[in-house]
Amino acid sequence: MRIALPATSGSSRTGAALRPGDRRGLVGLVSLVGLLVWGLIVGGLPAWGGTLRAPAVAGAFYPGTAEALGPLVEGLLARAPAVEPAATASRLVGLIVPHAGYQYSGPTAALGFKSVAGQTFDRVYFLGVDHRSGRPTVSLWADGGYDTPLGPVPADATTSQELLVADPALVVDPRQHVAEHSLEVLLPFYLKTVGARPAVFLSVGGPPENGLRLGDLLRRHLAGVAGRVLIVASTDWSHYHDAATAQRLDQVGIDAVLALDAPRLLEACRRETTELCGLNGVLALTTLMKAAGGRARLLARTDSSAASGDTSQVVGYAAILCEAEGLPASTPAIDRQEHSPPESSPPGSGTGSGPVRLGQGSTPETATATREEEAMNEMHKEALAAVRTTLEAVLAGRPRPALTFRHPRFAEKCGVFVTLKKHGELRGCIGLLQGVEPLGEAIQEMAVAAATRDPRFPQVTLDELKEIDIEISVLSPMIPVANLDEIVVGRDGLLLKKGFRSGVLLPQVATEYGWDRDTFLEHLCLKAGLPPGSHKAPDAQLLRFTAEVFGEKEP
Repeated sequence: MRIALPATSGSSRTGAALRPGDRRGLVGLVSLVGLLVWGLIVGGLPAWGGTLRAPAVAGAFYPGTAEALGPLVEGLLARAPAVEPAATASRLVGLIVPHAGYQYSGPTAALGFKSVAGQTFDRVYFLGVDHRSGRPTVSLWADGGYDTPLGPVPADATTSQELLVADPALVVDPRQHVAEHSLEVLLPFYLKTVGARPAVFLSVGGPPENGLRLGDLLRRHLAGVAGRVLIVASTDWSHYHDAATAQRLDQVGIDAVLALDAPRLLEACRRETTELCGLNGVLALTTLMKAAGGRARLLARTDSSAASGDTSQVVGYAAILCEAEGLPASTPAIDRQEHSPPESSPPGSGTGSGPVRLGQGSTPETATATREEEAMNEMHKEALAAVRTTLEAVLAGRPRPALTFRHPRFAEKCGVFVTLKKHGELRGCIGLLQGVEPLGEAIQEMAVAAATRDPRFPQVTLDELKEIDIEISVLSPMIPVANLDEIVVGRDGLLLKKGFRSGVLLPQVATEYGWDRDTFLEHLCLKAGLPPGSHKAPDAQLLRFTAEVFGEKEP
């Protein structure tokens, strides 16, 4: 599944002919002059009123078809160890489960959901992370639902409206949901264990106060509610430490959760003695469970080395079950002062958001950004080195080297392009729009294709390689464009399909040429071999995506 990009200075991007997708409209198949083939994911349509949020990471974090995903989830549940289920007398049940790619965190998530398998709940709440949008708010996906390859999970619109009325600070902001994976990856497990019962979908962004405030809101909202309630908080734990360090960091936070001690958990994050990306959701759940007089038990604590075999850089996971008999009709207000930073907190320790590991005098935002930027830079260096090593071997007539990649992202399936430039001019570019193989394999394969099989250029020679700069673009999943105002020039790449024609432009193209949105769309139509304005046609399909672009010669 490859695309060869045309020969004009890295700016043009090609298109090809499409065949219709399957019954859910998820997969299209395109061929390029008998040479290259590629596929893409297209979101489904709502099955009821409201907006159905399309899967963003299907085919990357987990299989993108029901035929592959259903048996995989069923197998993970079947292989999960026997677990004491949540007591049916517990009217308030909470789960803390991880949200990474299934090969890494799937067994742990399966064990968590196995503890509620076959049980009935009258209300369900999902508390997600905001990894991507950076919005400072708690956002509801208030109607429609979340789609999955196994079918949609409806939104509980009535309960969502109740929450919006109860706290005007809550918002309905799709930007916190459309590209976020932390809830999406849990829903196949939910469908296989609980069913398609409507749920409240919350993206808990912003500082930790948002998590504490949400816990207090849920305490008031659920006080005296009849029936059983399930609340699922999504989080991974420590990121990119060696396994022994990760276990130590995770245990500190897990112990605070098991004690249902939200202030202790937050303080541990401030003091860098634990890390978790879903802090806000976990603070909300532990705050609620503490008010309800609940209890918690650890079902599993694992890390990514169980799948990768690499103990030098791991991500931690845990499955925790919380239970309470239920909230009385009136519960005492949460003491807000107990959540305030203690007098001994370092100056500037702040109360930021997100995956937190705080440094002296830093906020959670700055500490998280530093940690994630360092890990991302290391991953970029590893990818670029792998591509150059591969090209040096292949262009010298040797086999493609079998490389071992350290960073967990190289095992994920995602779209990727490799671009070769000589003195700033395009020398070759081929890529995958959709993840069909692990990123580590894909960058090697695309690098060789760009150097030796781009039909617009002669093959790159070994002597020439020293004059060539390598650029890699890692693509996000495709998101259908519902409104042209969604498109952000410089951030979004675009794919246009109409009839048997299609065209694609990477995000950096518009920036390179200084195009505005309308010019970008005109060139997209021309690249697909269509008249300008064809993207507005009723039978046209327009999709957007982002790209993580990095190279040996940074702009």
